[in-house]
Amino acid sequence: MDITKPNHDTLLARVNRLEIQTRIWQIAALVLLAIVGFSRTANVKAQQRSQSEPARGTTVEAQNFLLKDATGAVRGQLTVRDSKAQLELYDSTGKVTWSTNTRPQF
Repeated sequence: MDITKPNHDTLLARVNRLEIQTRIWQIAALVLLAIVGFSRTANVKAQQRSQSEPARGTTVEAQNFLLKDATGAVRGQLTVRDSKAQLELYDSTGKVTWSTNTRPQF
């Protein structure tokens, strides 16, 4: 097979173009791999940080706090009534078993 000069130049130009395209794809794949790697690393670091450092608040404000058991039944209540704090504890039927209002007055 005899390659003439014009065919040789055409093939050489095509090979150069393909090599440039291959380099571009390799660089794009490397950049994409780096982005995915960095985002995974950041995600793992964020999860580790959130597990090791619990969020701590300084103040919680409410007019009513409910104490519930595993089934969701209310077993206690801390509330403010008539400008006084009141704590009530309930049994399994919902009746008050203990309350700050039931203490004897001296």
